[in-house]
Amino acid sequence: MTAKARRVAVIGAGPSGAIATDALVKEQAFDTIRVFERRPGVGGTWIYTPHLPAAIPSLGDLVSGDADVTVPVPPVLPAVTPASEEINGHQHRFSDTPLHEHLHSNITPALMSYTQEPFPDRLSARTLADHGPGAPFRHHAVIREWVEGIFARGGHDKLVELGTTVERAEKVAGEWVLTLRKESQGRNLWWRETFDAVVVASGHYNIPWFPSVPGLVEYDQKFPGRILHSKHFRTASKFKGKRVVVVGGSISAHEVVHEIIGFAESPVYASLRGDPIPAFGWEPFLHPDIVVKKQISKLDPETGRVHFADGSSLDGVDHIVFGTGYTFSLPYLPHVQNRIRNAYRRLPGVYQHTWDIEDPTLTFVGMLGGGFTFRVYEWQAVAVARHLAGRAKALPSIPEQLEWERKRVAERGGGKDYYSIAPNYKEFFEFLRGIAGEPAAGTTGRVLPPFDDSWLEIWTGMVVNKIEGFQRKRKRAEEARAAAVKAKL
Repeated sequence: MTAKARRVAVIGAGPSGAIATDALVKEQAFDTIRVFERRPGVGGTWIYTPHLPAAIPSLGDLVSGDADVTVPVPPVLPAVTPASEEINGHQHRFSDTPLHEHLHSNITPALMSYTQEPFPDRLSARTLADHGPGAPFRHHAVIREWVEGIFARGGHDKLVELGTTVERAEKVAGEWVLTLRKESQGRNLWWRETFDAVVVASGHYNIPWFPSVPGLVEYDQKFPGRILHSKHFRTASKFKGKRVVVVGGSISAHEVVHEIIGFAESPVYASLRGDPIPAFGWEPFLHPDIVVKKQISKLDPETGRVHFADGSSLDGVDHIVFGTGYTFSLPYLPHVQNRIRNAYRRLPGVYQHTWDIEDPTLTFVGMLGGGFTFRVYEWQAVAVARHLAGRAKALPSIPEQLEWERKRVAERGGGKDYYSIAPNYKEFFEFLRGIAGEPAAGTTGRVLPPFDDSWLEIWTGMVVNKIEGFQRKRKRAEEARAAAVKAKL
């Protein structure tokens, strides 16, 4: 089951869109490659947007699944309509990015970069202070420049239509019809273009996810601005002198907690449901200015009290920051969006996180996690490009693909466990390499090397580096406390 496309649309110009575009171009098999990016520049989620006021228009709509809805399209196209908050507002459209001023990559460049596109060896002052000159982490500005370079060096920037939102992608009479909107001078310009295939590379870090907490929506209505999501964390100075609870045991929660230590009232409370992610364990939460609490069991909208599962509670809380991740949302693909609404935090109906089972001319790059990002996007992109060129190994039958999904749901449920490729990294990389095969003779198609087992050792070392950073920070805080006590004696 392979495709044979001549015209391909790529949705999104972030890291996954960049490598998807490059892989398509290098196949030398397509007459038309168009990349649509709703933001004014390339970089995707790595574009820093501090100028956009961070907020959620309606937490109730978000929790009920009624946010990020499909917007109405003019009945006759092309068309020009006035701009509106519903159509153009960054909060309603969730187009602001989840970056804060000091956000850095948390995966070493040896694993994060693509095989032909190494990261610049440039460290920020923050990285040098926290981890030293050999640190493997890169500031978000470096990542964005790297993405820009992939488009610019290959001349792929000429394929990108910036400031252009794909509002609808529907299969009509065997063709993908994309309804497109560009904002210009306070107006929306609407038109349509047709393609043989679509590559979705718009990411899954747009729509915040909140756990089910009794009183959550009512609490937010009573105390607007008190409940936040880590997506909207921008700077620690906002929390100066505030009593803060950070919810979550994964990367986002780690970052927020450690950013606000020294600004927020001490201690900062870390609320976890069960154990933290195994890779880092409890080390991120052992700092003397952190107090660990059980999960929030109830929020009282009358008193503002925060109740925890161990029976304890807190009064006078200024902010509750949910570092609880994201959910999938693709409102421009109505039939896929309907599937998402009926599944728990996953992308259903998609084989190996990459191919739409019903129609393999619809493909996805970057809709996974669990480590080895961005590197795994390259393997996806090359497999997709060869598949759309009609050069890849055939996909399994539809019943086999559906059985893969059924087993995965049974074993992993939804959420991060479902779309994480951990711990079977080698198996997933080699599967994609097997589908892609070698480049066609006489083409510039990208070559995917075999999975290198040393990458797993690098992965382990990367985690150790991060843990050692937490340990150094904890030791400095403990020494400062001891010195302060001594000075008082």
